Amino acid sequence: MIQNLKNLFKKWKTGTEYLNYGRDIVLQWSVKYIIDQYRNKNQKTFFILDQGCGHGDDLINIDKKIKEFNLDIKLKLYGIENYPPYVKECQSKGIHVISLDIERDIYPFDNHSIDIIITNQVLEHTKEIFWIFEQFTRILKPEGILIIGVPNLASLHNRILLLLGDQPTTQQSLGPHVRSFTLPDLRSFVEVNQFFEFVERKGSNFYPFPPFISKPLADLFPSLAWGLFAKFKRTYKEGSFLIYLEENLLETPFYGSPQNPAKKYARSKSNKKI
Repeated sequence: MIQNLKNLFKKWKTGTEYLNYGRDIVLQWSVKYIIDQYRNKNQKTFFILDQGCGHGDDLINIDKKIKEFNLDIKLKLYGIENYPPYVKECQSKGIHVISLDIERDIYPFDNHSIDIIITNQVLEHTKEIFWIFEQFTRILKPEGILIIGVPNLASLHNRILLLLGDQPTTQQSLGPHVRSFTLPDLRSFVEVNQFFEFVERKGSNFYPFPPFISKPLADLFPSLAWGLFAKFKRTYKEGSFLIYLEENLLETPFYGSPQNPAKKYARSKSNKKI
């Protein structure tokens, strides 16, 4: 019965996978921030980093949209990507690509130098999320925004599967995801010690429904949508994300902990310039 239901869900949702990436949400939040900063603070240059940029779709979408306003705004587009074909493709589109281990390497940006960080369908694949947020906390400007897109463990189809005693598709042993998220869990992690402040959430895609109804359902019921998208603002709080975790919360070893120390100078300004 359960397998038949899963097969039916899979058939119904086929063709909606592109909605998982919430490109319209990332675009809307990024463009609004840029235009608001331009109009309210006369800021004209913006540094945008997409962690795991893939084909560069989110960065290029933002760049194209901003150009439509015909304003004297200049975007500096940066992506972290390791897959050689994607690196080459992004470079051909004018994106400055950096290849590194996002879970262990120091991101080559100065402290508080990035205006927008995008991490879209990446965090669910990572274990050392503590190190990643040490870097995000360090390089994002105060009042800059962090846009997170991850699969939603609390989506409708995952709730149904759990109710039936089956594994949710968000995190399966025979799969690429090693973490899963709900909004309360994500907020409790990102907002620890008030380095970030939650701004808003949206949903993308709505399994197992077809595209014409999936998008409106995700807008109406974001907590049940396939994709969880959350926008956070960097506060003016100083300090190290990792040190706070070491001293107050985590007992087991993780990268950057006393038992497994990270590279020296990880918490100070990077020596590399963007």
